[in-house]
Amino acid sequence: MNKFGFATIVAGGLATAFLGLATPAQAAPAGPGNAQDAISSLDDRGYAVRVQHQGMVKPLDQSSIVSVRYDNDDRVVYVTVR
Repeated sequence: MNKFGFATIVAGGLATAFLGLATPAQAAPAGPGNAQDAISSLDDRGYAVRVQHQGMVKPLDQSSIVSVRYDNDDRVVYVTVR
């Protein structure tokens, strides 16, 4: 096996190990609960929360969070719920 092929295999293995061992960032309060609980928690921390609904609109206590995006400069959190 030539040196280039070996280097490619090693680089691929290292990249896979790095991505496999990386821990996901906690964007919103974790644990059981609904969107209303998480939004209330963010609001209690002093963030202005902007909610965007994805799909059918239903009450926040029956919704789940799809994504959270922070804008720390303005202390605004954009929450997408489903």
